Amino acid sequence: MTVLEVINATTPFFAKHDVPSPRLTVELMLAEILQKTRMQLYLDYGKTIDEPALDRLRPLVKRRAEGEPLEYLLGATTFAGHRVEIGPDALIPRPETEILLQAVVELIDPAGLPVLDVGTGSGILALALARKFPQLEIIATDISPAALALARRNTKDCGNIRHAKSDLMEDPSLPERLQMIVANLPYIPTGQIDGLMREVRHEPRLALDGGPDGLDLIRRLIAQSAKRTRYLALEFGDGQAEAAKTLCLNAGYALIKILPDFTERERILVAEHHG
Repeated sequence: MTVLEVINATTPFFAKHDVPSPRLTVELMLAEILQKTRMQLYLDYGKTIDEPALDRLRPLVKRRAEGEPLEYLLGATTFAGHRVEIGPDALIPRPETEILLQAVVELIDPAGLPVLDVGTGSGILALALARKFPQLEIIATDISPAALALARRNTKDCGNIRHAKSDLMEDPSLPERLQMIVANLPYIPTGQIDGLMREVRHEPRLALDGGPDGLDLIRRLIAQSAKRTRYLALEFGDGQAEAAKTLCLNAGYALIKILPDFTERERILVAEHHG
């Protein structure tokens, strides 16, 4: 089969199984398997795909039709221009987290105190910050050993990152003072998880479940971080902005701003503590 024949055969199959962006999905799969860009695929539409490549593609097509996320199937994704390994031990990076990253970058002192990435998952925020500020110490924590192993692989070329297994900020080895804490913690209310899209339900529950109101970990982190950092930057869920703001104010933080995501939903909180 040629590249175009595979695309034309797989696209309606994906559409039948409710895979979003069916043509784009098969193109991304082919590009990964053939180690080409999508532009190169377009130029090679008439070329025949060899049998070993088709053998790799077929099980991926089946698993994607069953709802397994494309990023897990490909084993990689891109965040803030950095290609990273991704797998079922960590949350798949979302575009709105790049808004969180940009808000943090604007406040960081490149020669200042360390920055802490709590619940680092695949390590995307720590990686982007370490590359942006190579002289700054970045500390990345996670409660999941498997997620930390993934983060270490993604940041192995960054000498300014230290990893630590920690339940939020409970590890006693963490610095007493920091200039910034950044966190994209689980914030889905427990009762809503079973109703999420099938792709999201493939992601680790530990990275999704934020407790009864979705704010359990955010609540704990705000309490733990008060008086230990100048800045705190958080991502939160739909309808949680006022609660997150109140938690910060009650802990002695002053609100700097709340930012919307790409769908205009309030998603990012940035606060400052003068204690």
